[in-house]
Amino acid sequence: MNATLERFERELLRRATIDAAGASIDRLIDRFAGRYAIKQRGADDVHILPVSGGADSTALAILMHRLFADTRFELVFTDTGAETPSVYETLDRLELYLGREIQRISSGATLYELIERWGGFLPSPNARACTSALKLHPFKAWLSRFESRPKWMYVGIRRDESQRIAFAIDEVETEMPFVDLGMVREDVYAILSATIGIPRGYRTRSRSGCACCPFMTRQEIVGLLQEQPTEFERGAHMEKLAPADQRRHAPATPLWKDTQLGANWLSLPLPADGAQIHGVNRARGGLLPDEGVWVGAEFMFDTDLNGSQFIWQQRVVTWSPSLAGLQKQLSGSFAHLLATREVHDMSERDVRTNVRFAVYFIEAPADVFDPCGPGAGSFTWKQGEAYQQLAHIIGWATRVLNAEQLRLEASQIGRYRETSWAWENANESVKALSRISAPTGAIVQSAWFTPAEPKVDDEIDEATVTCPVCSL
Repeated sequence: MNATLERFERELLRRATIDAAGASIDRLIDRFAGRYAIKQRGADDVHILPVSGGADSTALAILMHRLFADTRFELVFTDTGAETPSVYETLDRLELYLGREIQRISSGATLYELIERWGGFLPSPNARACTSALKLHPFKAWLSRFESRPKWMYVGIRRDESQRIAFAIDEVETEMPFVDLGMVREDVYAILSATIGIPRGYRTRSRSGCACCPFMTRQEIVGLLQEQPTEFERGAHMEKLAPADQRRHAPATPLWKDTQLGANWLSLPLPADGAQIHGVNRARGGLLPDEGVWVGAEFMFDTDLNGSQFIWQQRVVTWSPSLAGLQKQLSGSFAHLLATREVHDMSERDVRTNVRFAVYFIEAPADVFDPCGPGAGSFTWKQGEAYQQLAHIIGWATRVLNAEQLRLEASQIGRYRETSWAWENANESVKALSRISAPTGAIVQSAWFTPAEPKVDDEIDEATVTCPVCSL
């Protein structure tokens, strides 16, 4: 195609996309126009929109600016210096979209610097000093510039969020427009999809915030390891592990280093259809007994134009010492995918029909693999768990699964003609296996798992409910 014509067609497509998005957001906003009114006491009222870089506060900022274009909103973000890159990307995109600067304030120190000042004391659900030091105090200091003026603060809590609460500050009236408008998750994601896009951090996280927040689930920490290894290492560096734990949880060697294959050439094995998980009989005899653990993997399927099914994403998502624990976590991963499906460009139907979860029980020699948590003398973000331990387990799980898939591919070589691509692929697997000298472990059992349908818990565990001030 002529290069000039190609550029012209791309420009037409870009303009059509912008026009379609503009029309879409106009239709969305029209649904809520006239149904919510800004409260006003006088001409010097201050209207504050805290933004966290997450979906709800970002969508609320867009909605309020579209509904009340003549109102000046104070956009403010309180930076901990430890946010995920996705947070800063979203803030930058919001500024460009609104044509307004977000006031970025901080305590003058990052979370990691404060941890060092505190002698290595790590925040936890029961000790949330980070919230007051890095969020509340800087925000109150910034708020003091509006002393004696009526202040209204708008927070992005939705109607369908029974577990979230808004925070209260003296002399500030807190408003929840989403609740008053009856807006739910679908409305928030529709606004983002039609404007600046959904924060990419939701691929593996359920909320914005610090990269190593102590409220993160195990699946979210695995996602951090896989998608933001630098941030994962920063969090791991903050933990204080006893020398024995450091030795026990040495990193696993990725299989691509042994095989000399590219990491993207290694896959996870698919369980056989109809396979069932039975009780694990773990023999403990021998000089070097194996250690075992349950791991779960996520596969995203699609169909090409010829009707053939293919996998476009696969990864290990979590681990557990028990099958029941793993299944509960995978059900949580399924619920998260349903709640954030748009970030993967998927519909609810896509998630339900094209995403499958696999469970495996893997084993590896006990002299190199130890899934047990840290012992006495180690101080970590979560009691009984450590970042280095998680990286050790996920690294070994991936190595075991990759090796098994190579063995499966190599075992098929006799089925193909030597002139075929399939034979070349199988032969490459045979050669790759011959280069491995270190242990690769084994899969003891595997099966597909159907996760439970998401449900709202009647009882709320206060230790798992993040402080609302973190939304600043």
